[in-house]
Amino acid sequence: MLFRSSACQIDGKTGELCFRLEVGFPANGRTVNARELEKILFRFLPGCIADSLYFCAYDPAKVAAVSALADDQQFIRDELKKQDLAAFVANGSVLPRESGVSDKPMRGAVRFTSPASMEVTMQLPHAGNICGMGIRRGITLVVGGGYHGKSTLLKALEAGVYNHIAGDGREYVITDNTAVKIRAEDGRSVKRTDISMFIGTLPNGKDTKAFSTEDASGSTSQAANMIEAMEAQAKVFLIDEDTSATNFMIRDELMQRVVHRDCEPITPFIDRVEELYGKFGISTVLVAGSCGSYFHKADTVLQMNQYVPVDVTALAKEEASQFPLELGRLIPADEPEFKRILFDKGAGSRDRIKVKAMGRDAVSIDRSTVDLRYVEQLADTEQTMMLGYLLKYVLLNLSGGRKTLRETVDILFDLVQKNGMEKIYGGSYLPTGLAMPRKQEVYACLNRYRK
Repeated sequence: MLFRSSACQIDGKTGELCFRLEVGFPANGRTVNARELEKILFRFLPGCIADSLYFCAYDPAKVAAVSALADDQQFIRDELKKQDLAAFVANGSVLPRESGVSDKPMRGAVRFTSPASMEVTMQLPHAGNICGMGIRRGITLVVGGGYHGKSTLLKALEAGVYNHIAGDGREYVITDNTAVKIRAEDGRSVKRTDISMFIGTLPNGKDTKAFSTEDASGSTSQAANMIEAMEAQAKVFLIDEDTSATNFMIRDELMQRVVHRDCEPITPFIDRVEELYGKFGISTVLVAGSCGSYFHKADTVLQMNQYVPVDVTALAKEEASQFPLELGRLIPADEPEFKRILFDKGAGSRDRIKVKAMGRDAVSIDRSTVDLRYVEQLADTEQTMMLGYLLKYVLLNLSGGRKTLRETVDILFDLVQKNGMEKIYGGSYLPTGLAMPRKQEVYACLNRYRK
């Protein structure tokens, strides 16, 4: 995967290359071993530079291939908008990974082949004609038996917001770069989020137009995640039934007969999914293994059969017609209010606020831990570390004013665009080990800051 990193930066105006690395000095106890350090500084380091930073050290054809792949990937991203696609999966892609702890492609895996009805052809600048499955904007339902590749496809789409390097197997799996994986997240902190689109009047009298809790339930957390993704300007929701709150996704007819709609504050996602696309322009790709009610709502139904996708839309619609949904009176949703302002009275001076990443799972700032375990599209711990410094900059420079969360995030990215990561880091030098996350992950981090 490729994303902006402090380890290697090129000045767009001057072409100047800045390469950063960290080396621990060899030592005997508390004394630097000068002879070994001399080898590092005058033999090993110059050798690394000669082998990695000079064009003559590389095969020109391989360098050209890396550049061509990046051009072709950007071309496909541009084509998604032109062809009204949410995602593209090239024929021949290898979607399964080697294991749960490896991002390498699985050897001997079934290569992806698009259903003929969904096949799209693109003329790439370098690779020429490429064919694959185009997922149209709207509502796409992915179904199939267990272990047939539903979640594998969704995982590939999640990672498709980033470009992949050659040999990854998913080089031409390209997803709308605003797409967000939505899931339930029991116990997360929610602050003044307008979840009234999905959650109505609560028995405890809590205001769902400015809902706050330190311990969200499955349904309220998923509702908050969805509204916050809208605030982050996501145009595609990626959802897996397995990681969703059941009562948020669906209420079957029998349950509605026993527990009347008037007694249930939750408007399930199935009742809003069409409106999200028709009114707000947000597409949904939903993986479902047990709930057929979404057949009524889906524009496309894709069945994964032993890792081979089959377009079963016509069959699904025919079968769904025999099981009509009970339609209640649904009040159209108002656009959620995005007027939240981040305010932290406890922020200290720059020197006192310490930032520490805990892998991809969390970042600690000012002795407060931001839980990022379920922000599933974070690709690297370097992004997590950068989230900590972005949050630190907000606390010191942008909190407590009148700027909304959207305005705050826009300011952050404008600063990085104009002045680089150095402006956000604020130290005398920029260390290695930082990578810029997407705007959507910055929103997710700010939203999970409990203070």
